[in-house]
Amino acid sequence: MLFDLHETKASSAPSPLPVAAAVNDFEARRAPAWPWRIGYVLESVELGEELTSALVEMRASCDFRAAASGPVFEIASMVERNKLDILFVELARVGMPGGEWINLVRAGNESLLIVAVHPDAEPTQMISALRAGASEFISLPVRPAIFEAMDRVATQLESRQTASVEPGKLIGVLSAKGGCGATTLACHLSIALQQAQGSGRVLMADLDHQAPSAKRVFHAPSQSGVAEAFESVRRLNSGCWPEFVSPITPMVDMLAATPGIEQPEPWRIDSLFRFVRRHYSWILADLGRQLNPSNWAFLSSVDELLVVTAPDVLALYQTRSVLQMLTNRGFEKSRLRLILNRNQNSPQDFWIESIEQMFDMSVASVLPHDHATLSSMSRERFDFPASSAYGRAVGKLAARIVRPSGPDSKRRAA
Repeated sequence: MLFDLHETKASSAPSPLPVAAAVNDFEARRAPAWPWRIGYVLESVELGEELTSALVEMRASCDFRAAASGPVFEIASMVERNKLDILFVELARVGMPGGEWINLVRAGNESLLIVAVHPDAEPTQMISALRAGASEFISLPVRPAIFEAMDRVATQLESRQTASVEPGKLIGVLSAKGGCGATTLACHLSIALQQAQGSGRVLMADLDHQAPSAKRVFHAPSQSGVAEAFESVRRLNSGCWPEFVSPITPMVDMLAATPGIEQPEPWRIDSLFRFVRRHYSWILADLGRQLNPSNWAFLSSVDELLVVTAPDVLALYQTRSVLQMLTNRGFEKSRLRLILNRNQNSPQDFWIESIEQMFDMSVASVLPHDHATLSSMSRERFDFPASSAYGRAVGKLAARIVRPSGPDSKRRAA
């Protein structure tokens, strides 16, 4: 018999790895992503070895082990004490009907998920286990079935845990035309938002499939991106999410765009946005330039839309067109913020009041044309220029977004 009836930690579990404190330090890996506690109640040596090997591959560990033939009340007591989320059980070896054993071990805790395991894929054993209350059935060889099964289990656990979590806010960033600096603003604003709130995670999602450039601004490495996230949306959970995003800082992630992908179905968009809202306090979505069928599909999900323009005739003309189209299609004006970027401090400067009269809406923020700062930034790593004129203006914008009724709520960034 492999397992003794006592508590122990899996010796093969990977230890947490340090998270980089510096911006864009991609050398450090995150701590193990699997956040749930797992236990074994087994007799088969081979099942135990294969399960342990698979869990290590998923960066998970076993928190509790017991023999399936052990006294059920002792197992129930230790399961409760260890606050397990998932229990792998060899139900054929527990010495009583599976449903009765599960009820005794759960002791009213319906949140505990049971994964039945068996050396062979016997249909009668599978049907019996599922009828008894198991969520999944796994047999030897456990790979690759265990990975899909654990994705499903993780999704169940996560939906339960995050049901009461206040959803994060989704802010769209739309450029009136190319060259207004909207992507650069979105990338810098993601850092500034996290700094302004002081806690909570921020996601910068590049949804500009025509001319994606957030990866270039952040100097981020190659990574699976939004196309893969949409494709895998049914199995998304915090355990597998690091496969799709690149860490920019310990609290800011980037979801990279995929050039030329087909428009995802509406249910995939809704599912992805629900997922990221549960895991991030703020989500910035770069929607590219102008309005088109691709970014229009995302607009119904955003809480606010930053329309980024610039002080030149063509940009202002395109801004008028964008604002008119949005209002004609029922997009509430209260969800719009007009951002004037690349403002020139010169005799040719556009008067803000004239622009506000032109569009019949206030300018939420004015960002300076700080070419010297942006052109001098490192070509190897991303640094938020907090002390520059541009960085201070972005910081003020972030503060007003986080605290809309704060002391700076009615003052534009200079």
